[in-house]
Amino acid sequence: MIVWAAHSAIATSILILVVLALRRPVAETFGARAAYALWLAPAARAILPPISLPAIRLPSIPLPVAASTAGPANYSIVTAPAPAVSMLPWIEIATLVWLIGAAAYLTLHWYRHQRFLADALQVGRHLDVPGVPYDVVASRGVEGPLATGLIHPLILVPEDFEQRFTPAQQRLALLHEQSHHRRGDIWASLAAMLLTSFLWFNPFAHMALRAFRRDMEAACDARVIADSGPATASPYAETILRSVGRPVPRSLCALTAVDELKGRLMMLNKAHGAGRKFIGMGLAAGLTLAGLAFAAPAAADDSQDDSKQVVHRVEIREYKGNKDAAIKLDGQDLGEGAANCPGEKFEAASGGGTEPRKEDVRFILCTKKGESLLPALEKAVSEFEKRDEMSAERKADILAKLRAKIAELRAKG
Repeated sequence: MIVWAAHSAIATSILILVVLALRRPVAETFGARAAYALWLAPAARAILPPISLPAIRLPSIPLPVAASTAGPANYSIVTAPAPAVSMLPWIEIATLVWLIGAAAYLTLHWYRHQRFLADALQVGRHLDVPGVPYDVVASRGVEGPLATGLIHPLILVPEDFEQRFTPAQQRLALLHEQSHHRRGDIWASLAAMLLTSFLWFNPFAHMALRAFRRDMEAACDARVIADSGPATASPYAETILRSVGRPVPRSLCALTAVDELKGRLMMLNKAHGAGRKFIGMGLAAGLTLAGLAFAAPAAADDSQDDSKQVVHRVEIREYKGNKDAAIKLDGQDLGEGAANCPGEKFEAASGGGTEPRKEDVRFILCTKKGESLLPALEKAVSEFEKRDEMSAERKADILAKLRAKIAELRAKG
């Protein structure tokens, strides 16, 4: 689960950066709704179900081969995993810090939301607005129209709503907030907050939340103009200007905020044909599919039964009645004894692959003092061919190096 969360966070962050780079040119070319739809890509990637990762299987460390008390030199191949990395509690600590940060982020914004809403409703009065199927409350606790309520849809307007706005502007402002409810933007805002809490440590996630809110409001503007007609663009722009106020909690869908104003007003004057809008939505759908496929390579690699990260160290150990002459095997450093080899020594290594299936093989051969390396290598080839602790590619590479050394020694006579 931790591995999946880390992979998901990285992939989602990359998609966030892609959307941040694309959103403005997409809005300019294909419309605000296409730019808003781009945010589905990181959201979809973040909620992918966990991928079942196979457990890392390491071969057990064999016991040292008992020393022979008589007879010719006896070479035995011993394979063991590399020293396991000590699983210090840093993973648990990092996970705990992440969970605390996510919980603190959500708690802070939930508190701000509840406090703002409670204060606004406490000094509010209900408005009966014909044609609006949602509860509308006028309150001096808000400075501009906004929409909220996951279960119980609610629209809040300023206390002087009926005096500040003309009847036409009131209709457009209420259309905007109704559009938020009908389009599911309240739920989308919640999803954005959850995603930001998941990536609370990533500054780009907080940039993305602000950009997402701008794109959501701009897309809602485009919906209102499409429903009301291009002639309403000018009075609608004035409605937005009259709604400017202090920032509200990010969980609310407000008609406007100061940092969103310029870009949204500019977008009101841009017209995009049906063809461009269709292409823009197709682009957003394509990015979402690409984001989902972003998990496919990892899933495919991890789903293979033989995928594992393992390091093999192979020694040819010589036993001839003298225990002190044998290379020590302590389960931690197989090459320790080879550093003080009394005779001839030969080493070969082979490595390759990528995480999580990286494989390294190390071969060490040490002879007795005065003993030739050639017969030991020939014996090693015969024994090594029988081993199956490593991949065929690594095995073939080591054997090729052994045979090359044998050919070299034979050529020297």
